[in-house]
Amino acid sequence: MRSATLLLALLALPLSAQIGGKTTDLQAFKIIDLEMKVTDLSGNPVSAVAGNVQDLQVKEIGNEVRIELAADVLFDFDKADLLPKAEDTLTKAAAIVKQRAKGTVRVEGHTDAKGGADYNQRLSDRRAASVVNWFRTKGGLSNMTFATKGFGATQPVAPNQKPDGSDDPEGRQKNRRVEIILSTS
Repeated sequence: MRSATLLLALLALPLSAQIGGKTTDLQAFKIIDLEMKVTDLSGNPVSAVAGNVQDLQVKEIGNEVRIELAADVLFDFDKADLLPKAEDTLTKAAAIVKQRAKGTVRVEGHTDAKGGADYNQRLSDRRAASVVNWFRTKGGLSNMTFATKGFGATQPVAPNQKPDGSDDPEGRQKNRRVEIILSTS
């Protein structure tokens, strides 16, 4: 049996770019990430990441925080009903929203490219609505204002196909997600 401890770490990473031989400072970029520490019964560290989908990724750019939730953690394939195992991930996201949000919170659904465009659009809409419903009914965010939007497969973050045209399951997995965008000012 393993015990898991989650540690919320805030990392500030100054970015710079080399343009035309000159180095130019870009906007400061912060990533809030979850570091999973797992030990076995003897207290020895064990990899908690191998083979697992990262459930939550948070990025802060200027006055905006983006929380990306992996759809595979939240939903069964081709479904918009939240899985029981989504509770922990949504609780973490709700805590960040509660602490940091100022104004309307946008919740956006995304799918991979499998299936038709209309179907994926409706699925992404329903998934965004499911997350908002959970926030309002179980996440303690009933007084917040939310706006939902589904994007279907129109905004991929990874290729759905490999360069040779074959299926890219890892890319499709990254594209199936729900993003929560909030203003911090």
